[in-house]
Amino acid sequence: MSSEVYYFSGTGNSLAVAKKIAAATGGTMISIASVAEQESIRPRADRIGIVFPCYLAQLNGIPPVVQEFVKKLRGAEDKYIFAVCTCGGYESVDALPTLKRLRRLLSRQGAELAAEFSIRLPMNNLKYFFFQTHDHDKMFRRSEVKAADISRRVTAGRREKCRLPKTLFNYFMMPMYLLLRNFYVMDLRQKAKELIDSGKRYDELIPLTDRSIFANGKCNGCSMCVKVCPVHNIVLEKGRPVFHNRCEMCMACVEFCPQKAIHHWNIEPGVKYRHPEVTVSDMLEKSGAREG
Repeated sequence: MSSEVYYFSGTGNSLAVAKKIAAATGGTMISIASVAEQESIRPRADRIGIVFPCYLAQLNGIPPVVQEFVKKLRGAEDKYIFAVCTCGGYESVDALPTLKRLRRLLSRQGAELAAEFSIRLPMNNLKYFFFQTHDHDKMFRRSEVKAADISRRVTAGRREKCRLPKTLFNYFMMPMYLLLRNFYVMDLRQKAKELIDSGKRYDELIPLTDRSIFANGKCNGCSMCVKVCPVHNIVLEKGRPVFHNRCEMCMACVEFCPQKAIHHWNIEPGVKYRHPEVTVSDMLEKSGAREG
């Protein structure tokens, strides 16, 4: 059975996972951002993978570009579709509701999400520190094992649904996450510099969050941010990056800036996190850009 693994990644987690699964299943990797401009997307393979990061599961969880990708899918009704959601928080309360929404979105396209998986990896947004673990090495080891297990399961055509384990931890965490919903809405509006009573939804606010991203005096106009941006949201004007309100909040521009000149919101300067196995060349390859 032929495979295509579609992925979206900003700081490398989902790219690293997609690479492992594609290699293990003999599949072809395709960047979701690289096909985003197409009017319709018709996968040729029999087995389709969708690998993506979780964004604010309390509000939606699915990055806008991934939502649009799913809406453009055609001819996927008889395909075996699996999804892997990478997340920095707790899988049971981040990935599970996100995958549930993806399942519904695919269903509207006449397709079925046959298998759902999640992998926890370090978070690239340090503002939400209370849901993070800082033992990155342990997370990387576990993700290696889990990616290999997922590859075996999808190769066998297993049908699986993510389910919430009945633990005391999850019993308390789910209500708490729901209570935090308003906090995340307010935070997103603040990043987008929208009024507190703005009626804009999650997928309308995310693109506007670049209003809170800026380049400091260390910027030398190298254009790396332009190249690594997966949705071509950045252009260089007079040697400075200018953002055009199509942001995916993926942090690629921040984390791959060689001068550490780009900063977002109120987080302290400097590189926060990117996957150690993912290079600048890996990020550029998906868009056809070149380093240098």
